[in-house]
Amino acid sequence: MGLTGGIASGKSTVATMLRELGAEIINADELAREIVQPGQDPWKEIIAAFGNEILRDDQTIDREKLGQTIFQSAEARKKLESITHPRIRALAQLKAQKLAAEGAEMVIYEAPLFFETQAHLWIRPVILVTCDVAVQKRRLRERDGLTETEINQRLKAQMPLEAKRRLADVIIENNGDLEDLRRQVQEVWKKITDIEDRG
Repeated sequence: MGLTGGIASGKSTVATMLRELGAEIINADELAREIVQPGQDPWKEIIAAFGNEILRDDQTIDREKLGQTIFQSAEARKKLESITHPRIRALAQLKAQKLAAEGAEMVIYEAPLFFETQAHLWIRPVILVTCDVAVQKRRLRERDGLTETEINQRLKAQMPLEAKRRLADVIIENNGDLEDLRRQVQEVWKKITDIEDRG
């Protein structure tokens, strides 16, 4: 099963709630950090593409500096994605197989760029966490302290939420409070586990 959402839509909060209900979560952002540890091939390719200035003193990649570069250039973003996405996908599949072998009943792959990386072609159903654009912008200002320009760059870098809605199997609207979100998650969980039990 897949879980995705627009930036600041509440996807990570939903993932936490699903984990509390019993799901095993494979997080694409965590895998992305795992594959770019100093010395590994993706790390070398990223340095070759973007230069040593994106490195911290301990030789790890400064994600903030790299982010500034890729959010200003679609070409740079595509270059980074061509290096990381195939590796993230392969590692996700390995971890899912391992969890299944260990007896996990519900494994969910959480990824911000789920549809953009075509993950919906091999993982179904897909839960989309969404919210109004005004809510997204407010959360990004409050959570990350971003300027309007930075917010718009990040929103533009992702597929529009309306397009994601058309590809999703289940939609959670996160415009309300935490209790409303928890209620929706529990309803989705019940539907999913009922289908699993019948299947």
